[in-house]
Amino acid sequence: MVRGIGAVLVLLCWTTAVAARNYTLRDEITGRKFLDAFYFWAYNDPTNGTVEYVDELTAVANRLAYVDPNGRFVMRADNTTLIPSGKGRPSVRIHSKRKVADGIIVGKFSHMPQGCATWPAFWTCTTERWPRGGEIDIVEGANDQGPRNLASLHTLYGCHIPGGSRSDQTGFTGQADCSYQPGCSASFNADQSYGPGFNANGGGYFAVRRETRPGDPGIGVYFWPITTATSSLPAAVAAAADGTSAPKYVVTNSNATGNDRTELRKWGTPAAFFANTPNATASQAALATGQGSVCQMENYFDEHEIIINLSLCGDWAGETFGYSGCAARYGNVSCETFVRNNPAAFSDARWEIDFLRIYDNSASSIHLNLVGCILATVLSIALLL
Repeated sequence: MVRGIGAVLVLLCWTTAVAARNYTLRDEITGRKFLDAFYFWAYNDPTNGTVEYVDELTAVANRLAYVDPNGRFVMRADNTTLIPSGKGRPSVRIHSKRKVADGIIVGKFSHMPQGCATWPAFWTCTTERWPRGGEIDIVEGANDQGPRNLASLHTLYGCHIPGGSRSDQTGFTGQADCSYQPGCSASFNADQSYGPGFNANGGGYFAVRRETRPGDPGIGVYFWPITTATSSLPAAVAAAADGTSAPKYVVTNSNATGNDRTELRKWGTPAAFFANTPNATASQAALATGQGSVCQMENYFDEHEIIINLSLCGDWAGETFGYSGCAARYGNVSCETFVRNNPAAFSDARWEIDFLRIYDNSASSIHLNLVGCILATVLSIALLL
C-alpha cells in the first residue's frame, strides 16, 4: 500500500511536468554558432532540384556560407559559375544537430533567397521515413510567387484541417488534407512575408509554436515584418541577440498571469494555424470524410531537425517555372537550362539570418520531475515511519 502511494505521487508529478506549457530558452544561435549547431547536408536533393548541396568545408571556402560584417549568418547559391549539363548549381542545406519537439522556434531574417527558379525553405522535419513523424514548413515558396508566404504540414493519412478563412488564423487555407503531398497549407495575408517584398521591406520575424501533446492547441506559424514596433512584439521575438536580452522562459497556456499574460496577448492570432483535434472530439463527418478538423497530433509528429535550405527548380520551382512568368522572361528555356547558364541571376539567392531562438520544455520538465520524484520519495519514507 505504501509503495502504491509513492508510485501514485511519482505519476502525478510526471503528469504535472509534461503538461506544463512553460518553455525554457535552450539555444540562441547567431553568426558562427550556426556552424556548431548545424551540419551541412551534402547529398542529392530529395526534391530533385538542379542543385549540388555542398559540405561545410566547400561552403566556407567558396563563401557559400559565411558571417557578414553585421554578424548575420549568410548561406547562398553559387552566382559565378556556368554549370555543365547533368550537374547542379552549388547551394547550401543545413540541418540542426539537436532535435526539437514541442516548443517555440523564433527566427529573425534580414533577407531570403529570391529570383526565378529559387525554392527557399525554413522548416522542421522528422528523421524517420517521411512523412511518418511529420514535417512543418514555416517559410516556403518558389519562383518569387506570392507575394505571401505559405506554411504547410505533411503527415501520414488521417490529419485534416478546415479550409478557407477562419477566425483562428489570419491566413487562408487552400489545402485541407495534410497527408503526403501537397499537404495542408495556409497562405499568409501579409504581402511582405515572402520573397522580393520581404527583402525590400528589410526582412522580418517568423515563429512557430508547436504544441501537439494531448490537450494542447496545435501548431501556429507567426510572422511580423521588421517594421513592427518592438513594444508590440513578444519579448521572445523582439529581444536582441546578445545572449542576455531574451526571456528565459515563455508561458503559452491560458493560465498565464501578470507579465506572462501580457506577453501571451502580444502573440496575437497566428498567420497559419493547424488545430490539434483528437479523434474522440472530431465530428463523425470529419472522421468519415476528412471534411473539417481531425488531427490527433501526437500520432503524427515526433522529434524534428530544423532545416534551412535553398533548392533550385525541382518538384515545385521546376514545375511552376513556366506559368510563373520566369520561362517567358528568359526565352522560354527550361528551368534546368536557366539555372546552369545564368549564374548572375542568383546574386540575390541568399539567406541572411540574424538569429534563431529555440524554446522547449526539456529543462522545466526535468526539473519538475526531479523535484516531484524527491517529494514522492520523502513522503513514502515518512509514511513508512
